[in-house]
Amino acid sequence: MAAQATWPKNIVARYLTDAGKALADPTITVDLSENSDESGVLGICRGCESTLDDSRYYGRDLGAGRDWAQGHAETCRALPRPTA
Repeated sequence: MAAQATWPKNIVARYLTDAGKALADPTITVDLSENSDESGVLGICRGCESTLDDSRYYGRDLGAGRDWAQGHAETCRALPRPTA
């Protein structure tokens, strides 16, 4: 088994999407951040770029965020847009 890459700064929860599982690509995830990033996003899917509505995520109480992230990751089959 390959070593896991370090999570990006401020990520507190990460869920592998359905597409990530099917393709064995550990980068296609749904990530929850402890603090919002430059765009103000606290949760984002790295496949389809869906985001968690900030009003549903309450600081360190990760309940709403985890529910959204896990539910989305279980069904998302989107692939990230190629950069090259």
